[in-house]
Amino acid sequence: MQEKQSMRFRLKMLLLTVALTAMVSVIGCIGYNSAEPTPSPTPTEEPDYIALPTDLDPEVLQMLLRPTNGAALTPGAATGTGSYFTISSRGYSIKDITDYFSDIALHTEYGTDTNCIHKWSAPILVYIKGSPTAQDLAVIQNIFRKMNSVKGFPSISETISDELANLVITFADDNEYRNITPANITDSTDGFASCWWQGASIFKAKIGIRTSISQNERNSVIWEEIVQATGLQNDSYTYPDSLFYQGYNEVQEPTTLDWILFEILYHPAITAGMSEAECLNIINEIVK
Repeated sequence: MQEKQSMRFRLKMLLLTVALTAMVSVIGCIGYNSAEPTPSPTPTEEPDYIALPTDLDPEVLQMLLRPTNGAALTPGAATGTGSYFTISSRGYSIKDITDYFSDIALHTEYGTDTNCIHKWSAPILVYIKGSPTAQDLAVIQNIFRKMNSVKGFPSISETISDELANLVITFADDNEYRNITPANITDSTDGFASCWWQGASIFKAKIGIRTSISQNERNSVIWEEIVQATGLQNDSYTYPDSLFYQGYNEVQEPTTLDWILFEILYHPAITAGMSEAECLNIINEIVK
């Protein structure tokens, strides 16, 4: 009898031990499972806008704002007008505009004539070297302001070194000017603009300005060469008061017609590589 009770007692103790062990195991599991799980990557939504520092250099800012596919932002697109805005004819006939655009934008004064549109799609970063006067620099800044006001133009600004620049302007004395003038320019000039393009998009240019000429002449040459470096590369005898006049003049600003050509060239509907026929069809639609 006593042996049976002892057996029952040992059995109860064994069951109690098993039960306590199970409870401890469950408590341990609960404690483990209640710990914070290891973080795992989750998709994040892109913000509606990206806030950029306000003290960035202009060239850095333009680089950050450039779309990832390499296409440049255009003022027309940024304001929602895209390719649909029109350009005022300012009283000129469409024929006068298309004839002059064809002469100046679809041909080149020097080098191989490709008979198509060449233009920049990325921001132009300018480094100025040599010996410019204060007036030279003021003219350049005025050009930058006016160009940057044109819808579709990818922007132009000064940069701090020639390594960062894709357009270098050199103000040179007669000896240096002769050394930097491209070999295919065989006549006497006071300024030149040379462009490099891939496909038909300009990606690099250089300008030379002779410093031995008068300030009025320099003002005129600076305007002409910077505008020509953007893709309006030919000269003509048609308009004696034009920046693009083949003969001699000292115009200090583009004419209204000159400026219309620049606005057309950088309208988003006009793209690098377009032929004359393609351009003329578009000009008839966008110039009113």
